[in-house]
Formats: sequence, C-alpha cells, structure tokens
Amino acid sequence: MLHLTTFFDKNYLSRGLVLYHSLKEYTSDFELYILCLDDFTRAYFEKNKKDFPEVRTLQLADIEENDTDLAAAKSNRSKIEYYFTLSPCLPLYLLKKYNLPHICSLDADILFLNSPKPLFDQLNDFSIVITPHKFSKEILHLSEFGLYNVSFQIFKNNETGLACLHKWKEECIEYCGDQYDKVNDRFADQKYLDKWLTLYPNEVFVLNDKISGIAPWNLNNYTIEKVGNKYFSDGEQMIFYHFHHFKIFNSSWASNGFIEYKAKHQKGIDALYLDYWDAIDSYNNQFAIVEEDSTRYKTSNRLLSKLLKEKVVYKRKNNALEHKSFTYIPKFIRKLIIKIDA
Repeated sequence: MLHLTTFFDKNYLSRGLVLYHSLKEYTSDFELYILCLDDFTRAYFEKNKKDFPEVRTLQLADIEENDTDLAAAKSNRSKIEYYFTLSPCLPLYLLKKYNLPHICSLDADILFLNSPKPLFDQLNDFSIVITPHKFSKEILHLSEFGLYNVSFQIFKNNETGLACLHKWKEECIEYCGDQYDKVNDRFADQKYLDKWLTLYPNEVFVLNDKISGIAPWNLNNYTIEKVGNKYFSDGEQMIFYHFHHFKIFNSSWASNGFIEYKAKHQKGIDALYLDYWDAIDSYNNQFAIVEEDSTRYKTSNRLLSKLLKEKVVYKRKNNALEHKSFTYIPKFIRKLIIKIDA
C-alpha cells in the first residue's frame, strides 16, 4: 500500500479532488491523509466519506496539540510561511502516530498521469526520495533558491527517514521565510534539501528522470506530447505533472506562470492544461467557486488588473486554449492601468 499526504483549504479543494481521482485511476491500493485547512474542506469529506474510502482527514489542531513548537511558530510568521513549516511536521506526525512504513508528502496541485509505484519502489534501496527542480537552461540562476522542489518527497519510517524529518523540522521552525536569507543560505522550506545528499549519503534518491516532477521551470528540457489519453515526455509516459502557479480567474481566463520561468508553449502542454482546467471546473462549479484565491500570491479582484499583472495568460474558447500576451504594453502603462483599475 502507498501512503501519501497533502493539505489544502476550500480554494484548492477542487485540485485536491483531481489529485485524488488521478491517483485512484493509476493506483488501486493507497491511503491519502488530507490535512483540511478549513471547516468547509473537512465537512465535505465527512459528508461524502463513502465516496473516498482511501481518504483520512486531519485538522491542524490534531498536529498542533502534539507539536508545541509548530503551534508557537504561528505567531512569528505569515500564513504561507506557516504552511511551509508544515512540510516536515505533517509527515513526521503521521509516521509517528500511525506507524506507517513510509509517507509521501505532495502538493495538492499535482496530477498523476501514470502509476507512481516505481517512485515508491526506490525505498527498497533508499530512505528518502526527493524531486529536483531540473531547471531549464534559461533559468539556472534560480538554483540559488534551492536545487529541489518541496512538492513530492517520500520518507521511509526508519532511522534515517526520521532523523531527516526531525532536523528539517527544527530548521523550518527556526526559519521558513518566503524571502531568500543570503547570509545563512536559507529559503522557505526547500533550500534545506540541498544538503541532504551530504547529510545522508547513499540514502537519498533523486528523481532525475524526465517523467516525474515536470513543471513550468523545467518544461523547456522536454518535448511533451499527448497520444490518445496519455501524456509523454521525450517519448516516455509521464508519471506526474506539477501545476505550480496555475491560477483560474474565471471560466475563460487563467494564468500558468510560464513567463516567470521562460517556459515555451507546446501543443502537448496546452492539451494537458486544458484537461486539468476542465477537471477543476467540474468541481468549482459544484462548490460555487467562481474565482480562486491564493494564500501566497495576492492580486486585485478585478480581471483586467490580473491579466496585466500576469502579462501572458490562457484564454479558453471553443474547448481550446489561446495564448494572450500583454507584454506589448509598456510596463509603466500596465502599472498605471492596474493602479487606475484598482
């Protein structure tokens, strides 16, 4: 059995459900521990528990009651920094409380496109599995913020796995800022992972493949194609894609953040984003979520300001995606329009 955990609130509930169903499509034997960050999310799973037999729900209070350091950290950091701090605390709590053989912590905006079992099979020889950014050559300078992305990591319930989580927790409790601390070489929850191969030699497996951990920051490294209902990266079937920075503004407009990572558009990627958007919409309509909110990236409530701030966006029309760019508008004019629009 595969044991996984994630966390989200109402704004990411649709993504969490898409994650769950993609996992269920490719994995028959798993448990997904969901830390519900609000009452709406917890109530949804409680009301519909028969539809999610593999889901186990938790509340923040469950963890905080057993972790006074984590509870105390709430008062000295922002909400998003507190969520970063959960990265080691949640899997550590689950390993200890339920004595699981392993735990995989992952972001809610991941979509499985094939069975993740080969990734878990690495635990036969290693204690920890981590996901590198695999930055494309155009943005290698971003490695300063961390070689690895805290979006998919697996820890075995053994001496090394627990030691790693304990140390990571201590570091995140001390500092988990959303700004790069150049003096101490720290950034959020992810920069600490840069030392793991040295700290735990021969115990860490890095997913240096072309089929997992695919995300906007490494898209230029691969050719993505859709064949039938399957997605391939350089000819190999993809295992999972991370939809970081995908923001839905309404039923017609969304941003993928590609401009930030200099990612080039590909027909196969457009198809993948369209499929994902359609899947999310089916739940957003159910929950009456017209416009999603972001804990980390606060924007104006007005559509025009959002589009100009993102600069390059998707427009969904006639079951297809069109690329719309506002970069032709001088920066100072975009800023002026955003200010007036506010």
